[in-house]
Amino acid sequence: MASASHFSRLCCVPLVSAVAAYLAACSSGSTTPGSGGSSSGAVGGSTAAGGSTATGGSTATGGSTATGGSTATGGSTATGGSGFGTGGAEGGSPGAGGTAGSPNAGASASPAGGRAGSAAGGGSGNTGGGRGPRGGAPNGGNGSSGVPNAGSSGMVTAGAGGTGGSTAPGMSAGCGKAPGIASSMYNNGTTIPITVGSMQRRYILNVPTNYDNTRPYKLIIAFHQLNGNDVQMYKNKYYHLLDLANNTVIFVAPNGQNGGAPCAGTSSGESGCGWPNPNSSDTDLSDAVVAQIEENFCVDTNRIFANGWSFGGAMSYETACARPLGGTNGYLRAIAVYSGSAQITQGPCPPTKPVAYYASHGTEDSVLQYSGGVTMAQNFAKANGCTWATPTEATGNHVCTDLMGCTSGYPVEFCSFVGPHTPDPSDGGGTSWEYQNVWTFFSQF
Repeated sequence: MASASHFSRLCCVPLVSAVAAYLAACSSGSTTPGSGGSSSGAVGGSTAAGGSTATGGSTATGGSTATGGSTATGGSTATGGSGFGTGGAEGGSPGAGGTAGSPNAGASASPAGGRAGSAAGGGSGNTGGGRGPRGGAPNGGNGSSGVPNAGSSGMVTAGAGGTGGSTAPGMSAGCGKAPGIASSMYNNGTTIPITVGSMQRRYILNVPTNYDNTRPYKLIIAFHQLNGNDVQMYKNKYYHLLDLANNTVIFVAPNGQNGGAPCAGTSSGESGCGWPNPNSSDTDLSDAVVAQIEENFCVDTNRIFANGWSFGGAMSYETACARPLGGTNGYLRAIAVYSGSAQITQGPCPPTKPVAYYASHGTEDSVLQYSGGVTMAQNFAKANGCTWATPTEATGNHVCTDLMGCTSGYPVEFCSFVGPHTPDPSDGGGTSWEYQNVWTFFSQF
């Protein structure tokens, strides 16, 4: 359940010229910080019980999925400044709460290698180099077209997009051996140092408590928003997916940069911290973190995902363009973008190779335009071979549209909601439907 503590919203700070318009939209305001050591800067409310979604057609034979599905139960959304600051500035200064553990200097050896020449330094002392290109693309069947059905949550199934793959798990180098990262460095908010290029970066890691090194686990990357950080991602449980995963996924939250220097704050959230990605330096961080986790833990290399809100959504989008599974040094199978923008992070987009794509965006977003979110979905629809049709725009409850004709195993889903710039959209002020949707989307692969 997300913390109900309140926190102060931070005013946005210019990062690079490409984000000037974005930052100008930020507003300020304050609420009372939380107390008693409760975590702050959380992604609003926890995942909650929303209405079950109705599907408009049968799912594919290559791996059935629930299109939406009933949401998990959870607590109510936090009020009085919940989320990361809706309709205004991203981020939020932390309330009174715990801070992340200090880096463990003994775990900061920097092995060479990593994807695309990035050093996979940090927590492990392993010296193995990076992996070569991945194998073939996942395989999944096409579903049949469906008739739109508003359902209780406003789901519109525009047709089949491929509902997942049936490929065998990919086994990383960490399978079958003891981790080289000490157990004291994960599952507790401790930041793990990693040297990438000329900067010492960091990340926070969660591993299933019943981890078995003979079993390949999915890996989910959580990219924080502007004015956020890895500590905040840890406290809100990686966009609330940790509990939904129920010990079946490894989670990681890399930490951003600010003005060409790594973000270094130890409390929840940091002013100006984001993902400008100059010279692909943030992509290099993602590469190195994924390579290091694969070296130390048993990762299903065919099922690595990313998600993020706002600046974090932009970083997820750009990383998918740069590192699609099946591409050279690629690894991302699917992503989820919450109210993102293609303009605020440098990278090679629009995409040229398919990645399964989920997105949501508010029709009243005054920070990052709704139309921009639709365009991002359209770009991946083209890469995924889908037949483009503008997703239904919500006027009441949220409406999710599945595009038709997508390449097997590479669906595109876009959820429209009436609301501002928020990671925690809800229908009628209730708890958010977002994260159960995302978990359902990722679970089909």
